[in-house]
Amino acid sequence: SDLEAQITLARLLMDKIRTDAYPSSTQMDLLEQMIPRPLASEYFDVLLEKVAADQFPSVSLMARMSRLTAEM
Repeated sequence: SDLEAQITLARLLMDKIRTDAYPSSTQMDLLEQMIPRPLASEYFDVLLEKVAADQFPSVSLMARMSRLTAEM
């Protein structure tokens, strides 16, 4: 189904974003445009882990988190 395909792609992108030290903004943009609502909180947690682990967190990652919370 379309939802299953969306979830599969979203999980693939989330895994890339989770494991990349400096995730691609293009990949994050793509994910944010198509992420199924049930995965939004999981994606938020991925970004939160990155921000929490960084001594000087990325302002753009925090802005993404803020936008995501507004849509959740």
